[in-house]
Amino acid sequence: MAALVAAHFAPSASRQSLFQLLHFPTLYRRILPFTVSPPVAAALGVGLIQHLLDLFPPFLLAVPKKKVSHSRKAMRSANKGLKDKINIVNCPACGAAKLSHHLCQRCYTDLNKIWNRQSKEPEGFAP
Repeated sequence: MAALVAAHFAPSASRQSLFQLLHFPTLYRRILPFTVSPPVAAALGVGLIQHLLDLFPPFLLAVPKKKVSHSRKAMRSANKGLKDKINIVNCPACGAAKLSHHLCQRCYTDLNKIWNRQSKEPEGFAP
């Protein structure tokens, strides 16, 4: 039986594409002869749908059945909020609060003003 199924589904000499192989009427004609004839399947109410469900793995059919409520969504995203900073220290130069291993904003602004002032002043010629 397995050899018969393999021979039936084997690609022809013209090498069928996957789309042609999974074409709906073609798939129906290839699957149904091994289970139940088409008139009997239609009379029994079973047939193609059940066979198509057998082809797909169950995780492909795992979809939400109802809308997620606002409260459930909020509970699930509660841990995604802002975290408290624990690496805030005082600047040793000016005493303002700053993040450790970062430049103090106040000191940087003062230094930047000094650098800009020095770059605008013309430099004298050294002999």
